[in-house]
Amino acid sequence: MSRPVCIYRPAIDGLRAIAVLSVILFHLDFFEWLPGGFSGVDMFFVISGYVISQSLWERRELTFGRYLANFYQRRLLRIMPALLVVLSISSVLSAMLMPPFWLSDLFNSTGLAAFFGLSNFVLAWNTDTYFSPSAELNPYLHTWSLGVEEQFYLIFPALFFIGLRAGPRAVLARAWLPLAALVSVLIAAYQVNAQPLSAFYLLPGRFWELAAGAMLFQGLNTPGLSPRWQRLAPSMLAMGLALVITGFLFADPRQFPFPWALVTVAGSLLMIAGIVQQGDTPPSPLQRVLQTPLFTYIGRLSYSLYLWHWPVLVFLRWTTGLELLAVQLLYPCLVLALAAASYHWIETPARNGRSVVQRNAWLTLATTVLVTGLLWRGAVWVSNDPAALSISQTRDTYTWYAYRHYPQEDIETFDAPYLAGRQLFVMGDSHTAAYRTLLNLVSLKLGIKVLDYEQGGCAVASLIGPDPQHCAASREAQLEEIEARAKPGDIVFLASLRVPELTGREWREGEQPMVDEALGELTDVRMEAARIAAETLLKRLQAARLTVLIDAPKPLFKAAPNRCSDWFNRINPVCAPGMTLQRDQFERLRAPQMQLLQRLSTEYPALHVWDPLPLLCPDATCSAYDQNAKPLYFDSNHLSGHGNRVLEPDFTQTLLRIWKAATPITG
Repeated sequence: MSRPVCIYRPAIDGLRAIAVLSVILFHLDFFEWLPGGFSGVDMFFVISGYVISQSLWERRELTFGRYLANFYQRRLLRIMPALLVVLSISSVLSAMLMPPFWLSDLFNSTGLAAFFGLSNFVLAWNTDTYFSPSAELNPYLHTWSLGVEEQFYLIFPALFFIGLRAGPRAVLARAWLPLAALVSVLIAAYQVNAQPLSAFYLLPGRFWELAAGAMLFQGLNTPGLSPRWQRLAPSMLAMGLALVITGFLFADPRQFPFPWALVTVAGSLLMIAGIVQQGDTPPSPLQRVLQTPLFTYIGRLSYSLYLWHWPVLVFLRWTTGLELLAVQLLYPCLVLALAAASYHWIETPARNGRSVVQRNAWLTLATTVLVTGLLWRGAVWVSNDPAALSISQTRDTYTWYAYRHYPQEDIETFDAPYLAGRQLFVMGDSHTAAYRTLLNLVSLKLGIKVLDYEQGGCAVASLIGPDPQHCAASREAQLEEIEARAKPGDIVFLASLRVPELTGREWREGEQPMVDEALGELTDVRMEAARIAAETLLKRLQAARLTVLIDAPKPLFKAAPNRCSDWFNRINPVCAPGMTLQRDQFERLRAPQMQLLQRLSTEYPALHVWDPLPLLCPDATCSAYDQNAKPLYFDSNHLSGHGNRVLEPDFTQTLLRIWKAATPITG
């Protein structure tokens, strides 16, 4: 018995509603109702595989060229208009509201790649997972799944056409899809542990999910299926829902997409099969729910809901925060309004319009390429110069950022014989980069050469634990280069954080308990490892007849000025702890490091310690702002450009004292 597969089935839109709502609820981390709700994306993959196969089968009589042209025309009109609007608006809002910070390059790269369906590659080549805290502020994170689908569309239609036209003896032409799906499952099983980012974000580990939907269509479209399948349809639908809910509640991100996606994919297949097999008979109670106007309308909005829900969440998270009840109530209303506007005013007119561009496949392609290129170019301009659109205080990059700005102030140069040929080598983590303005000024004033070996996340002589093992190879390469280039008497400046971070802690009980908590993290084992790492490095540099300069721990704060200094983010709960810290509490926090520095200075004559604390915190209360309300810090622990300029004179004098003292006195 043949099944009428090429008709609209409202319950399929109901499945889309379940899929998109599960993803939205998962991302609303203030609820934590669906810890595995992210697997709603896998439902989308299965549904897409089924629906795309049905669409291609309907046009099986076309010639190959018209078949492909028709398919890509419909896909472009379906996907691109709403996507381009969301990407463009997100890039503008990012520039307006979110100051560039250490993750901005990744965010910009993700957004720019999303214009061409490649954002999943950018994310797969990053070091953070979909579930890491850093992903919470990437407004383009959700576009990875669109990239997977778009890449699937590049290869699937042509191969599906070959299978349609193949004769009964063309076994390979018909077997390619299940074979490719099997290979994809094996790839996912391997990559989930060996290359988890590739498994999650890239098509090879996800192909089988879309292929499963396509194979289901082929199976249901086979003549001669027994009528008893129709009787089993309600049970299949119920069993499928049970599996899908199991995935929503229990899917383990560490074992995804294999094996946990198998649960959601199997459930989705059963639900689609149950809907299709129901045919024209009276629907089961569950199917009637899926076919209600509410579910079908949400299903029709699902693409726009998916596009808008995440960037709206990111921008609310950055500005007002999500903890306030008013924001939690506003969020679904805002997302629904944007999705409805997108569906009715962008999606639907783009698909159903009868303009010459929409009627001609080649004009559709050319127009899409042109508009995408223009909007992408605009997004590039925005990402390169966000200050041009920013409404944040941080648009004053000279004050806020430790860039290599050429100084606006007059420069007083030093011309001393003991400075001739001197070099300053700088090693450390992102706090080395946060000294760039200071180092640029020192180079201009003293006429010395400054060589920067900064690597984010790679502290050197951290004094709070062993230096990061994953940085060992790059650290060794840096040291070898310094030893090859340096001359006796040159200075190696080691700059890192050197105290436990304070952001993200619970401050309701006051500063002292939180400082106690942070100090408790500095176990004897960690401090001993810190001492060994520092001594190993100092021995090596001293043996090379180099002078070592270490910055003593600088103040750090509970909230970040770059996030908490504007009118639109001051009410954010992450800003509530404030941007001050009592000096006596910070002195307690850094006491173990100061004791270790004193011990190392006694044992290694080549070591000098420079302490910025008196300049950054001259009073009983340390503040991220100076007395003139200018920011000393960019975020909770990295200096601002202004903070660099405050410290530079003292740092310069420290260098002069070291080099002058090392110069032999001639009679």
